[in-house]
This record gives sequence, C-alpha cells and structure tokens, in this order.
Amino acid sequence: MSAQVNPNRVGPFPFPKSDPNKRKQDFSEVELPYTMEQAMDEAKRCLLCGTPVCIDACPVQMDVRGMCEAVSRGDLETAFSRTHETNNLLGVTARCCPQLQGLCEDACVMRWEGQPISIGMVQRFVSDWERSGAKHLDYALAPDTGKRVAIVGSGPAGLAAAALLRRYGHAVTIYEELEAAGGTAWYGIPDYHLPKDVLTYEINRIIEDGIVIKTKTKVGADVTLSQILSEDADAVLITTGSKDVVKLSTPGTDLGGVLDGYKFLEDVYVNGIEMYPKNPIYDLGEDVIVVGGGDSALDAARTALRLSQGNVTIVYRRTEKEMPADPIMVEEATEEGVQFKFLSDPKSYNGEGGKLSSITMNAMKLGDPDSTGRRTPEAVPGEEFEVRCSAVLLAVGRGPNSFLQKKEGLQTGKMNSIVVDDHYKTSKTGIFAAGDVTSGETLVVKAMGSGRNAAQSVHEYLMNLEDQHVSLYEQYFVERSFEKMMSGKDEGPPPP
Repeated sequence: MSAQVNPNRVGPFPFPKSDPNKRKQDFSEVELPYTMEQAMDEAKRCLLCGTPVCIDACPVQMDVRGMCEAVSRGDLETAFSRTHETNNLLGVTARCCPQLQGLCEDACVMRWEGQPISIGMVQRFVSDWERSGAKHLDYALAPDTGKRVAIVGSGPAGLAAAALLRRYGHAVTIYEELEAAGGTAWYGIPDYHLPKDVLTYEINRIIEDGIVIKTKTKVGADVTLSQILSEDADAVLITTGSKDVVKLSTPGTDLGGVLDGYKFLEDVYVNGIEMYPKNPIYDLGEDVIVVGGGDSALDAARTALRLSQGNVTIVYRRTEKEMPADPIMVEEATEEGVQFKFLSDPKSYNGEGGKLSSITMNAMKLGDPDSTGRRTPEAVPGEEFEVRCSAVLLAVGRGPNSFLQKKEGLQTGKMNSIVVDDHYKTSKTGIFAAGDVTSGETLVVKAMGSGRNAAQSVHEYLMNLEDQHVSLYEQYFVERSFEKMMSGKDEGPPPP
C-alpha cells in the first residue's frame, strides 16, 4: 500500500452517528452524512484496484471503483451515473446494506492494512446530492419493443427488475397488494435506518421511466396470473418476498400480548411513522421482550423502545457471537438502551385471564454443530427461570410468501418457495420468479441482484435470445468498463 494513502477512513468507524440518548426519543436517522470534503477525502483512499473485488462482492455489481475515482475529483455527476447504471435504489442500499458483512467493504483490500473504504457513506453522499436537486440525471432507454411484462410485488427485487426491463424497452406494470410500493423496504425497515422520503424518491425515479404501479391489487385474489398473461402481459415475474412467519409450538403463544414482531413492524410503518401515533394499535407496557437474533428482532426492539419508552430486552437462544444480526445494529441498539439476554429460550408464556404476564425461560447451552455448522442450542435441565413482561414480540424468522404459488399451483420447494431453474423460470410457461420468494429472507441488495438477473432472463425470453444468454456482470463491464471511461473511448449503447 502506498505510504500516501490514509489507512483509516474519514470520521469514526464505522460511520458518524447521532447521539443515542436523543435519537431513541424519535425516529430520526442514526447515520450522519459526510460533507463534500469528507466524501472526497474518503474516496481518495480508494486504490482503484485492477481487480475490483468490491464490485465482485456487490450483488448488483455497483461500480464502486468508478464512483470513488469520480468523487475524489469532485465529479458527482459521473459518480452518480456510474453507480446508478446498476443500482436504482442507490440511497436505500447505501443505508441498508451491511457493507462490512460479506459485501463491498468486507472485500475492500484496504482492510488488510487499515480500515476499508467507507463505500456506503460515499455512496450515500452521491445519492443525497442527486436527490437534493443538484442534478437530475437519467440514462437512456432502448426503443419500445412492444413487449409487456407484469411484475407481482414492488419490493426491492421487483423494483430492480422493473427498472432493467424498462431500460430494455419493455412496457412494465407492477402489481402491489398494499397501498404503498416498496415491500419490506417500506414497511419492514424503520425510518431511523431508512427515511421513507429516500425510498419514495427512488421509487418515483423508477416510475418516471414509464413504469406503472397498480397498488391495492392482490394477484391471485383480485386478478389471476392467467388473466394477466392473456390480457396484459407477455411474461410475468413474481417477486412477492418473504411473508410466512415461522410458527412456534411454545405453550401460551395465544395469550394476549404475545405478538408477531413482523406484523408489529408492518403496522407501525406501513402508513408512515408520522401517522402511527395518531392511531396507535399496540399497548406494549413497560417491560417488552423480543425473541430472536436477526435484523428484524433488532428493528422490533428498537422500535418498541421508541414507542414504549420502557425496558426492552432481546432474548436469544445462542450467544452474541452466533447472532445473525448485523453487529453494527447490535451496537446501535446497545447504545440506545436495548438489553440482551443470551443463552435463553422461552419454554412457556404465562398469564391470567388470557393476558400475558411472564415467560418461563430455559437456560441454554451450545451443543454439537448441526448440518449448517452452527452449534445446536440445548436446554440445561433444572435451570428454568421466570421473567416478568408486559408484551412479547416474536421475530424468529420468515419463509417465502406462499400465497400466490399455492393459489396458482406453481411448483414449490423448501418452505413453500417457488421452484425456478437457472433462468428463473417457474413450472408454468411465461412465469418467472426471483428474490426472497424463491430463496427465503435475505438482504435488500441480494433481492435486487436476483431481480435483475431474472429480468435479464425475461428479456432474453421475450426477444428469443435464450441461446445467447450473457451475465449482467460481463455485459456491464465489457460495454461500460472503468478503463473505457478513463480513456475516453466510445462506450457503446447503454447497458443494463
């Protein structure tokens, strides 16, 4: 590494944060943005690697290298153009991606002799700059093909797929059963992590390309897939995400006060957080227990903390080391006052008159590894204990939304996921599927990557190009390579 390169990122690691004592009083954003000078200084740390492993690690192959080079010179227009080529939710993913957990920052070579480039912070600065109205940039669309695609579900996978298909010149209609588009990004990610004006802006940018979103329309109930294929579309792509909550057999789950944590998040955020206090649904009381160890459990706990201003404790049956949640979110929750109780698992929920009052917990220990390599939690005989509580939020996992595949008779696999082949085709001709509905719950950016890859397959199907399949990675970096940009050569037609 060159001695001139600062080994550590600009500002505190992992990013500048607001005062936890203040932010836990409302839903204001945790992450504080860079200034122009900070963004440029951080971008200058990028080594512009000949083999950009950061891009390889990004599910949508965002041009991190091109972004950093342009920002380092203060050329935000080029930085936005390079990143927006493959990422239509630039501000969303800047905030929601766990960049340090197996993604771009984790792959950054700078981490070997210091701290990785703060890619998410630079990306956020670029997207906020464009959203502020400093410059409204668009890419070119291919001529209309006369082909029509229907997408079921307006979450990250559906939105990413719609944007790519529209760029190819296809007419795109998205069907969404809720009143607002965005899927889990809208109702499942709290505003302190993702302000809804950021998501709304980026959805509207996609709509401006000529995409139609039909909200309050449930495919399989209000309209069938066969109707859509016969009347409105030449192909259908299903991206209905994760919805089916893992069912627990723990005694007492039917008591009042034992709540679905995922439904809790949806109810709080679906109409906008500013609306919820005007018509609150939940009385959580003073002592809230959240069961689970993933990001949704963290979000449920931090949301409950803000709404109840009481004591909130996350209960997890393994240790902190095994928690699947982003460690940064764990750190933020701890700063705000969320408590953790590890190696504990509910044995029964107790109450009187149908109302929860306490939980009998099993003390746990970690046994032998299971088929996934994780050590299996086991109850320690004779070491049960009781915890008083006013409400419990269960967030122990979700499987694919199974409604449509059951209704329409599509072939299903594990946890009722839709079975697809290597080209995202389902068991019915002309119907494709992508995202969480095919794999189970995953990250926003991974769902987007799946949606884009499926859109490529839909495009090839519509245009009779299936025997000429190309990966989006190869197409993007051959046609719009960083080296071509730097040399000033003709970059050819707009890529996906």
